[in-house]
Amino acid sequence: MPEASAGTRSLGAPVDQASGLRKIFDQLLLSWGLVLQPTARSAAHAEALAARARRLAAHAGATLLIDAARSQVAIALGLRLRYDLEHALAGDCDIAEACVAASPSLWVLPAARALDRAGSDERHAVRVASAMQSVAADMRRAILILPAARVSWIRHLPSEMRPRQALIPVQHAADASAAVLTAIRQASEAEIDTFRLLFLGMGEAAAGRLLSGMAAIAQRHFGAILLAAEPVPEAEPGSRRRHFRHRLVESVF
Repeated sequence: MPEASAGTRSLGAPVDQASGLRKIFDQLLLSWGLVLQPTARSAAHAEALAARARRLAAHAGATLLIDAARSQVAIALGLRLRYDLEHALAGDCDIAEACVAASPSLWVLPAARALDRAGSDERHAVRVASAMQSVAADMRRAILILPAARVSWIRHLPSEMRPRQALIPVQHAADASAAVLTAIRQASEAEIDTFRLLFLGMGEAAAGRLLSGMAAIAQRHFGAILLAAEPVPEAEPGSRRRHFRHRLVESVF
């Protein structure tokens, strides 16, 4: 797992001018994504997210999954978790101990308990958002997984952390309808205008019919765009990945 040492960010640690400039540069390169987890979670959802995360990390380099929806993606990646973001915010562990490595270019930060508390505590919401931003500062991609019903929470995030698109994994028509409608009802407040559906175990014809019907409803009633999720490109042979000397990756399988 990432090891706290020189260069690893700790909550509340002072930042000198050079590290501040590095953070600004890194944020310019960092790309944020959002996954909205339907109310009805399943192993298929977790496996699909884990598979996409592996491909994304292989293609884009250092990738962080912030699981604030209890999606079980860490289990699907074969990880054993001891700490989470709430432990770090409470001072029970270092933030690096809560961020678990699945590979040299993929990390998972469990954050569901932190989000639960942030929902009723505005001050804590600011701390949670700041911690997420700090952990992601060294990454190339950061993916925030939120419950679909709580998409409006991203208003607490700094503007550079707010994606305009969201991915929704769906396995059944009823599941898709409930999740999508719940999400897009709150989309105006969250400033999300495009939703991509990741169809799981659904035939192409059925997925096409569902997408067509939902897209018409989304556009007519909410002014939102609904599209099918695009596949993550395969990593090019010999492509260079970014590694962090201050992060020691141990086996967590």
